[in-house]
Amino acid sequence: MKPKTVLGILPAWLVLVGGMVLSAGLLHAQVDTGSITGTVKDASGAVVSGAKVTLTNEGTGAALTTTTTSDGVYKFSPVRIGNYKIDATAQGFQTVSQTHVIVNVSANVLVDFTLKPGSATETIEVTAAPPALQTQDASVGQVVDSRNVNNLPLNGRNFTFLAQLAAGVNSPQADTRGNAATGAFAANGNRPAQNNYMLDGVDNNSDTVDFLNGTNFVVLPPVDAIQEFKVQTSDFSAEFGRSGAAVLNATVKSGTNQFRGSVWEFFRNDKLDAADYFERGKKGELRQNQYGFTIGGPVIIPHVFDGHNKIFFFGDYEGFRRRQGIPHAGTVPTLAERNSGYTDFKDLITGQSGTQTDALGRTIPIGTILDPATTQPGGTGFVREPFMGPASTCPVNAPAGFTYTLAGCDLNVIPAGRLDPNAIALLNLYPSPTNTSALLGNYNVSPKDKEDKQSFDTRLDVNFGQKDQAFYRFSLVDDPHLIPAIFGGIADGGGFQEGPQTALAEASALAWTHVFSPTVINVARVGLNYLHTTRVSPAANDLSNLPGKYGVQAIPQQHENGGLPAFGINGLATLGGNAFLPSDEVSSTIQVNDDFTKIYGKHTFKMGFEYQHVKFSTLQPPWSRGQFNFDGTYTDVAGGGHPGSTGRAQFLLTPTAATNGGTVDYAGGPNSIFVSNISLTDNGKNYYGTYINDDWKVSPKLTLNLGLRWDFFGLVYEHRGNQANFVPSGPPTGSPMYIIPQGPNANNLSTDPTTGFTTLLAKDGIALAVTNKYGKGLGTSQKANFAPRVGFAYQVTPKFVARGGFGLFYNGFENRGFSPNLGENYPFQFNFSFFSPNDIDPYVYNGCTTAGPIGNATLETGFSCTPLDPLLVNANGLGLRGIQFKYVTPYSMSGNFTLQYQLTPSLSVQTGYVTSLARHLEVFPGSNQVTQLLPNQDNTGAGIDRQKHVQFQDFGYGSSDATTDGNSYYHGLQVKVEKQFAAGLNFLGTYTWSKVRSDALDLLNGFSGNGYRAPQVPGFGIHHDYGLANFDVRNVVHFSGGYALPLGKGKRFMGNANGFADAAVGGWSLQWIATLQGGQPFKIDCPSGTTSGTDCLAFVIPGKNPKISRHVDPTNGYVAVLNPAAFAQPCQLKATTADPTGPSAPIPDSPSGCIPLTGLGALGGSQPSQIEGPGYHRLDFSVFKNFQLSERVRMEFRSEFFNIVNHPNFNAPGFGGNGVVAVSGSTNFYDSTFGETGSTRDGAYSSREVQFALKLYF
Repeated sequence: MKPKTVLGILPAWLVLVGGMVLSAGLLHAQVDTGSITGTVKDASGAVVSGAKVTLTNEGTGAALTTTTTSDGVYKFSPVRIGNYKIDATAQGFQTVSQTHVIVNVSANVLVDFTLKPGSATETIEVTAAPPALQTQDASVGQVVDSRNVNNLPLNGRNFTFLAQLAAGVNSPQADTRGNAATGAFAANGNRPAQNNYMLDGVDNNSDTVDFLNGTNFVVLPPVDAIQEFKVQTSDFSAEFGRSGAAVLNATVKSGTNQFRGSVWEFFRNDKLDAADYFERGKKGELRQNQYGFTIGGPVIIPHVFDGHNKIFFFGDYEGFRRRQGIPHAGTVPTLAERNSGYTDFKDLITGQSGTQTDALGRTIPIGTILDPATTQPGGTGFVREPFMGPASTCPVNAPAGFTYTLAGCDLNVIPAGRLDPNAIALLNLYPSPTNTSALLGNYNVSPKDKEDKQSFDTRLDVNFGQKDQAFYRFSLVDDPHLIPAIFGGIADGGGFQEGPQTALAEASALAWTHVFSPTVINVARVGLNYLHTTRVSPAANDLSNLPGKYGVQAIPQQHENGGLPAFGINGLATLGGNAFLPSDEVSSTIQVNDDFTKIYGKHTFKMGFEYQHVKFSTLQPPWSRGQFNFDGTYTDVAGGGHPGSTGRAQFLLTPTAATNGGTVDYAGGPNSIFVSNISLTDNGKNYYGTYINDDWKVSPKLTLNLGLRWDFFGLVYEHRGNQANFVPSGPPTGSPMYIIPQGPNANNLSTDPTTGFTTLLAKDGIALAVTNKYGKGLGTSQKANFAPRVGFAYQVTPKFVARGGFGLFYNGFENRGFSPNLGENYPFQFNFSFFSPNDIDPYVYNGCTTAGPIGNATLETGFSCTPLDPLLVNANGLGLRGIQFKYVTPYSMSGNFTLQYQLTPSLSVQTGYVTSLARHLEVFPGSNQVTQLLPNQDNTGAGIDRQKHVQFQDFGYGSSDATTDGNSYYHGLQVKVEKQFAAGLNFLGTYTWSKVRSDALDLLNGFSGNGYRAPQVPGFGIHHDYGLANFDVRNVVHFSGGYALPLGKGKRFMGNANGFADAAVGGWSLQWIATLQGGQPFKIDCPSGTTSGTDCLAFVIPGKNPKISRHVDPTNGYVAVLNPAAFAQPCQLKATTADPTGPSAPIPDSPSGCIPLTGLGALGGSQPSQIEGPGYHRLDFSVFKNFQLSERVRMEFRSEFFNIVNHPNFNAPGFGGNGVVAVSGSTNFYDSTFGETGSTRDGAYSSREVQFALKLYF
């Protein structure tokens, strides 16, 4: 069933809102507002009590009046962001009017008045300068106003990138989900997925399980529609919940009493851009247009209704069209192979070099195809005979020590009668090579990335009078996007990140503000967002049974699951579909908030509650059409590692009875097979929060911020009960338990006396609990989540402020992806993995008549021997996924002490210390792993089977599980210099020195964490992997700003210019964003594992510099950054007795140069060695020219240069994901490509890019 959108459920939502109006009065959102306070005094400095203070919105005319207290203090809270006029008067005094008072998001603005004797009808008007000091609260953050949002150079016009200008914020390396490319950031040592995105005071967070569309947010209005936003990174008010990290709070513009708007188009073309660093001067075609408009004003119906001061509208539209060539390289069959009908494969030998030897010591050229039907014992193992043509002069079954040659033996000629015609037809789906002289990497193409996105926002604001104001906003984004695979069509060949994808996002916000009195205000709001993303294979909706046309049986073909299976053929690019497609994800959030404000003397009390129901469904089967691998296992030297790219021959050959001395019948076919059923997981969770906050103005100089919040985060549950939880320490005794809800699903468990699920549970001592007593989430949630927050702001002098704060923040929302997902547990989701038992024998399906003659797997077998029925599942090796039964809510404790000094009315400098200590962070250590260090070999040299040394031997090794055992610690020095716009200049400069250490790897982007080495080994666990967090950056500098050149009429230079001269020299301005950022840490794995079932990290040799001067490897064009001579690893362990659990010792000669260590030293030490990756340096720059066409109309031409100096910013060696393929061997210091990187951090946006734009303002 198609999920309901915002529009589909809007009527029911409005009924709910209507009920709230009747009961409490729908109120305007508070978290997208600020406040204004101050003291009214007379000329002698005495306070004036009972003074009348009126606040008027300069754009809409809405007004509110209050009186000062006995201390002369007044306060307006909450106040919508915008520009205001404040009038203060008292009997016997003149009226003083402050105009252009700016209220930013969550800002507490201080405006004091000094009244002079006289008549109240006499008015003294003062223009207020933007406040340079933060005097009323201790929060840490940064406001970005509409000027900077609209003017700063932003590639892609995504305003969330501007959060990275704040102190304490850094941009992470390109990640496996693509979020870094859409503005993801880490703030004050917190993981990026912990940030909280808000729009107009309501939730704007994407809750799809793996950010399929690459964004942390649901909707993204264009920069022209953003009034301003604020990123709060630490010690924010108790009214903010959900997040333990940063809060990014943006506000959409509203209409005013004047009609205002803009029209724009931005244009990019590859002719203007530099080539990607690794494209060797080549550029893919690019045509990109971004265009739209905004308009806002009063609602007017001529001769019927005049909405001035009453009803206002605002709307925007933006279209985005891109066609960009994406370079792809891969390997396809050669013309010689294709033209011979796939009987001549001599180029497999001529296109490669080197030889290998078989068990008889015979020398065989790399690339030689061996006949699986001739597999037989020989020498020290098994041997096979090569295919030889009629011109061969070499003996059949050559003796030991014989040397085969291509010419003399006429190698790699296969009889046509041995070939499978279905395999030939499938290979013919590959395109012809573009480089006919190469064997490998012979196909290069640049198919077009096609994106046609459109979005709009509408907002309506209503002033019912002084006591009631309301607004409603609706936003929509429709983003169909084709990310091209190397082949496309039936052949496909794409990765998970490639293929047709869609993203439909809708979001609504409705709010009402009711003023009971100037000191009592209630605020309520309702928010609803919806995000539906899909990604499928190109042939997903071709249900004509394409696999059947090529003889492959029983491949499920249904909506979004049409097309071929994936054929992994060693030496060729993948043919067919990819794993985890189709992917169809939906998330929606319903939010209800109410906030109550009471101003009482020196206290401003705020209290409120929040409720969210988050629903997220996921369809993402691992292998719904199957994956069949042909690795050259049966066509290369047995046990030799299959280096010859002969998988294409294994794919083509029909398994036959043994011949020519062979002893293994029907060897061949796929050597590994992966199959899964298709299941939908429909998850949900509930969140409740309540708080009380007191801003206490103790004195004119001192303000205290006191708050307490309580949060409850419900466990994730499946709406239909289709989930199960594996709990290694289950209730009530701590014994292993598999919990499944009561219902029909409990009857779908296989009970075979040998391989049945219930049989193996009992065998391994796991209790089966079919019960509903543990709730829908199959566990318990922590309820005592009380979070105190305390801050102070002390104005030491009129130009000097000291601030400090401490707070506890619970974070029960963090995207963990689709693993562990309890809905993937058996019997709801189940996967089959079949592997050939060795390099000799084929995989055999017992009793299956649709396979080969002996039940052997063939190309055509498909799913026909794998009934997708949970009652028939062989449970051996099933993964048991689990989430901690007694779930402890993750939290962080943060604090700051900050000093700020005002240098000039528009310039201030501040420095601060910020710290954060996080506990009970969610981690994925994996369950059912070895609990002791096991050597790789026993004393006879035989390998150790790790599966025999885990607690639950009949179930999957290292099954995914989530526990809240992680910790992190951050401390940083943050410096900021900020100049508000004055005399044509504004800028923001920040510097952060920080360090964050953690054992909690990023749940979605743990590249530089490399996983945990020995999470279940006593004395080691995850805490010995405590090191620098993968988003740790030691030094970060941001500098941004704008400067209107003082040229032209009325300016400092050429002030008398007019006419043509003024048009030529006037109206020029410059904008820039500069970032200098250090590298992020990463680790180097041991090239050779030292123990069985655990991981190992390499050492950095004392006295050796792990880095080298950056240079290009002339053999491949990659960039080398690491020194292989600086690394070493522990030696492998070998048991000194036949008992692998007994004493062990290093094997001194394996690998060469290893360090003989025992105990935990064999894993690489008690703390990980880490290396700083490449840094990040970038300058974006723009030049504007404004033409004033009339008093209210101006035109602006922009030239924007992103990465203007074309500085390459490299990914760390070994990084891969989101379409980036790591350089093979780049983390193996024995490999010639060690320490090399072949990709840049910004991907398609990494080289210098030029963008032109034309905008019209009215």
